[in-house]
Amino acid sequence: MKLLLEDWKKFINQKSQSYPRGEKEDVDGVAKVIIFNEKDKILILKRAAHMNWMPGKWDLPGGHLKKEETAKQAIKREVKEETGLTIKKIIELGNINQITIFKANTENKNKELSLDDENEDYKWVSPAKVSEYDFVPFLKDFIKA
Repeated sequence: MKLLLEDWKKFINQKSQSYPRGEKEDVDGVAKVIIFNEKDKILILKRAAHMNWMPGKWDLPGGHLKKEETAKQAIKREVKEETGLTIKKIIELGNINQITIFKANTENKNKELSLDDENEDYKWVSPAKVSEYDFVPFLKDFIKA
């Protein structure tokens, strides 16, 4: 558990990329979402090999909040950036440390995803099958609950 918390602290404190004005646009808060499709399967993303935090692990869509952005606004933005999907019926499930977890449905039935450079693969899986994937440990436990 100690290692897991240390990994999350590294993730939350991970430096943002440089922006044109040199300002840090990300804040410490993180939002993640469990997205259901019409077949009650959830979307999982495989983190790209070049990522600093947990490369190659399966994860939920989401990421850091921007300045003056709510967690709900962030999750909509992150899902669009990472996958090209639009989400609806967004419900907050809870907060742990600086991480807000949501569940939502996708408006884009049967749409091919357009992954960003942070992710190298995706799958729609039954929540019961998440344990079969090399998943970010903290989120795997949250999905099971």
